Amino acid sequence: MNEHLAIPLTALMLLGALVSLASAATIAPPSQYGRCSDNGNLLLEIESASHVTQRGMCHHNPVLQVQLRKSPALKPICTSLSIDCVVSQTSGYDNGIYPYGVRTYFSWYAGGRAATGNVVSPSDFSSLTGWGQIYPQVGVSNVAANVYLKDYRVYVHLTSGGWQLVQDQATNSIGGRRFVADFSNNSSSEMSLVVESDGSVRMDSPASGYNNHFWIEPRGSYAPGTVDGVFSLAQLRTDDASANLIANFGADWWRNTSAPYLYVDGVFVNNPGIGMGTWVKLTTTYQYFFFTTMTKSQLQAEPPPLR
Repeated sequence: MNEHLAIPLTALMLLGALVSLASAATIAPPSQYGRCSDNGNLLLEIESASHVTQRGMCHHNPVLQVQLRKSPALKPICTSLSIDCVVSQTSGYDNGIYPYGVRTYFSWYAGGRAATGNVVSPSDFSSLTGWGQIYPQVGVSNVAANVYLKDYRVYVHLTSGGWQLVQDQATNSIGGRRFVADFSNNSSSEMSLVVESDGSVRMDSPASGYNNHFWIEPRGSYAPGTVDGVFSLAQLRTDDASANLIANFGADWWRNTSAPYLYVDGVFVNNPGIGMGTWVKLTTTYQYFFFTTMTKSQLQAEPPPLR
């Protein structure tokens, strides 16, 4: 059994009231989750009126414009591999569970938006990083527990067709930090990650007001101009259902495998966010967590490596 501590990263940035997040290895939820219109009003699309979103700031006199869309009847908890399960976790569906300590007006409070089809890598980029985050659930008690991560893999879809494995927990390592839930002041601490005999990684559950934010390292690489989509899968479980933990997965593009974190005039220059999936509650048995930029029809036409 080996134990290692995650390497400290550069600052995660808060981008206005919608908060896009980024770091040297990981998270940068993309601006399309919520956006400011040309007249300065905040535009958000939400799945239903069951969740009240607070006003976001786009200018000094903000106006929130909410577009309601009917929620599909989805079941995002997946204990077997299928394209329907992949879609259920990347549909943009508000599953009604929320991360404790995250401000309700953050664009990713209810999880990521729907997969919109091929998301093309910037033409001069050649790298990406898959990541995940675990939070205590809002509105229920949370007890300390262990969390186990295994079989985490990230693939890119090639413009010529086919999938390329770019990150694999079996041959790469898992890094991470424990951040304040809303990433205020980029406050974080080291997070112990223990590699178990079966290759899974064990971590302590986050306390209320904090998260476990983890990623695969080193960054994955591919030839510039050859990628038009992303797919990742992993398995998570906890050893105590009373922990009431939720998680989702996402990914960031990176300019290359060594580019530094760079934030200039509201732009994540070297690591624009790709997206994130729906919040899913952890159980005491392993279940699958997915992230993809591909639609159901694209996945059916060229299935990702579900194994």
